[in-house]
Amino acid sequence: MYGRFFVLFALMATGYILARKKVFDQSTTQAINKFIVYFAYPCLVVEKISGLEMAGQTLLDFLLTLALSTLLLYLGHGAAYLYSKVRHFPKDNTNVAEFAMASPNDGFMGFPVALMFFGDWGLLFMLAHNAALNLYFFTLGIYTMRASRQERQKLTFSRFWKGTADLLMNPNILALMAGLILCGTGISLPGPVKEYLVYIGNVSTPMAMIYIGTSLAKSNFLKIVKNRQIVECSLMKLIWLPLLTYGLMLLLPVSQIIKITCVLGACFPTAATVPMLAQQEQQDAKLASEILFLSTILSAATIPLSVQLIQLFVH
Repeated sequence: MYGRFFVLFALMATGYILARKKVFDQSTTQAINKFIVYFAYPCLVVEKISGLEMAGQTLLDFLLTLALSTLLLYLGHGAAYLYSKVRHFPKDNTNVAEFAMASPNDGFMGFPVALMFFGDWGLLFMLAHNAALNLYFFTLGIYTMRASRQERQKLTFSRFWKGTADLLMNPNILALMAGLILCGTGISLPGPVKEYLVYIGNVSTPMAMIYIGTSLAKSNFLKIVKNRQIVECSLMKLIWLPLLTYGLMLLLPVSQIIKITCVLGACFPTAATVPMLAQQEQQDAKLASEILFLSTILSAATIPLSVQLIQLFVH
């Protein structure tokens, strides 16, 4: 198991080194991001999901995973809110800290890990978790980023429906729907099309890990670890929220794949979307980026342990 994680984090280190050596600049990093989001992951999703044989129970489990993941993300946000109050985080950026603690990187990091350790079915159900995360982003996430009461009042039904439309137009969601349609109708992709999807999809994991590495290159590790708020947020994200999720899932009479997905989905570091939304809403994007940096570095130790715990939990 640890050999597989070595490969993932070696790829991340490669991206970090290339960015530090200026081989990859900001425009290159942005291009990699767009390639992964708009081409590589959608190709991977369509190719993997279209080849599955999905029964009615699987569809019910998928929908239940979507519902439970949404509920757990909201509960996690509530726990992050309470933690920030108890620890008296600064009022000017506590909303960013809460959002960073509650938002897992279940896309760039979640898809490769789920696929590597739990196969095509793991990827399918992690897509349900990712759909829940996007729903959380466009509802409570945006609400949290709008710090003042006046801004929060602007979150109307029209904004909600716009958020819903944005969610449905997410490339991963569109690819998921296409894959489910092909899977449900039994339509097989033509050989050349399938081969194309395989070629593009196969680069998604290495490119995603390299991209994560490039995104960490501008941060100062020694300065970050001296900041109590950043350290506490990272530990809350990687340890306490996953343990809370693990405890809750033990109590629920649901299938193992649902438990695996919900617990694994909570174990990833802060999502890359958090600094982007913070920047968009003119909040403390620097704090969000630093929590993203430290939580991602620490996840090199916590994610292997989390997967090992989940595998014990399954068996």
